[in-house]
Amino acid sequence: MKKMLVGFTAAIFVLLFFSYTAMAAPISIRNSTGFTIFYAYISDSGTTSWEEDILGSDVLSNGATLRVNVRGSYRQFDLKVVDEDGDEMLWYNFPGNVTQITIFGDGRAEYQ
Repeated sequence: MKKMLVGFTAAIFVLLFFSYTAMAAPISIRNSTGFTIFYAYISDSGTTSWEEDILGSDVLSNGATLRVNVRGSYRQFDLKVVDEDGDEMLWYNFPGNVTQITIFGDGRAEYQ
C-alpha cells in the first residue's frame, strides 16, 4: 500500500510539474517605437520560424502596452514586430523569465 501511495504521489508531482511549466506566462510589451505595430511574434530562440501573430486582428499603438500570455516555457525567446509601413524590427535572446519589455524605434529594448 505504501509503494502504491508513493507511486501515486510521484505521478501527481510529475503531472503538476509539467502542467506548471507549460502554463502561460504573462509578458507586458510596451510600444515606444513611434509607430503603430500591426503584427507581433514571439518564438523560442532555438527555432527558425515564428509563432502566430500575438496581436491577431488588433494593433499596438505607439505608447500602448500589450499584455500577452506566452504558452510554454522558454529559456530564451525572440520578438519580431511589423509596423504600419511593413518594416520589421527584431530582438533576440530575451531571458525566459522576462515580465516586461519596452521596445524603441532605434532598435533598443529594455526589459525586466
